[in-house]
Amino acid sequence: MSQSIEVVIPVHDPARPLERGLSSILGQQAELSVLGVELRVTVVCHNIPIEDLKDSVPADLSVNDSVTWLLHDDGIKSPAGPRNAALEKSSATFLCFLDSDDYLEAGSLAAWWQLATAKTAAAIIAPLRTPEGSILRSPRIRPSKPAILDAVKDGLAYRSVPYGLLRRSSLLAIDFRYAEGIATGEDIASTLKLWFRAGTICYPYDAPAYHQTDDSGPNRVTSSLLPLAEEFAWLDGLLTEPWLLSASVAERRAVALKILRVHGVGALRRRAAHVPVDGQEPWNGAECRRWGVLLANLRTFAGGALPALSRKDAALCLAATKAENQQQLRAAVEHHQNSGRQGELLTDNPRGLLSRDSVLRHYVNEQLRSKTGVYATPEV
Repeated sequence: MSQSIEVVIPVHDPARPLERGLSSILGQQAELSVLGVELRVTVVCHNIPIEDLKDSVPADLSVNDSVTWLLHDDGIKSPAGPRNAALEKSSATFLCFLDSDDYLEAGSLAAWWQLATAKTAAAIIAPLRTPEGSILRSPRIRPSKPAILDAVKDGLAYRSVPYGLLRRSSLLAIDFRYAEGIATGEDIASTLKLWFRAGTICYPYDAPAYHQTDDSGPNRVTSSLLPLAEEFAWLDGLLTEPWLLSASVAERRAVALKILRVHGVGALRRRAAHVPVDGQEPWNGAECRRWGVLLANLRTFAGGALPALSRKDAALCLAATKAENQQQLRAAVEHHQNSGRQGELLTDNPRGLLSRDSVLRHYVNEQLRSKTGVYATPEV
């Protein structure tokens, strides 16, 4: 066959529902074969014996010739290592990374491959179905449903993980690798470079989705509350990436806005809601100062200003630089939650109100996206 797709599934726990994920992939083999596409699966046995994982699935799956069982024993909890190991060994035309608790909807790989081939795309961003069954309205694609996405105009920074179909040669060209040695955020920097610099990026409108579940269990790496320095360890490296330092102000602002809105405000809200364990509160003077440095670095990276930031987000970000304890942070977050519609829609800088990245423009576009069916997919 002239082309191939390799789906990579890193697994660190034999209790994960691997059978479901494997079946969802191999069930698409016949359809792809008709198209002349070879389908492979690599299960990366991360810090667990291969036989333990094979024993966790039915025999017909464990001995399937299309499935490779790869041992990666690095003693580290992060999924970065096993993903990189599979990437290094792959010879496939396209790669697809699947978390072990998720699965692919029927017909998804063929639909994504046909679009990737038609557009010579570096990557296809998969429709992402949440555990609740709805399609994630991200990235922030223009209501016009462009055939080829623009990293800034279509808000690609809002998709932090590379779920979908990735052309391996494009990954190699940008030296795509997951960041090892950090507790979380291992895919953020590499995914941004993929969306912004790898080449043609497309979204498969009306195609079957990548389906997330909530079956990851209590031991998921990203579930615990980490100190800011650990949670944002990925950010220091990102802000010094040569390709981003030489990027346009519009690109850097788009990235900085997404980081503050999603990761930054989210981190503050989680800490404010956290119930202290053994009297250890997650917010104190040291964390306050770390937040101040983080905020200043992001503003500098964005060219000195973030005019599209909403009033409520800007106020919370500033208040956190002055909150010396948990009680003060909680008060700042409560004020953020009660800021009302004006605080949410209006920008801290009036000149940013109608900018592409403003909340007001986003809400208007959300209505238009619903009308044009940007996120429509087959029912499952």
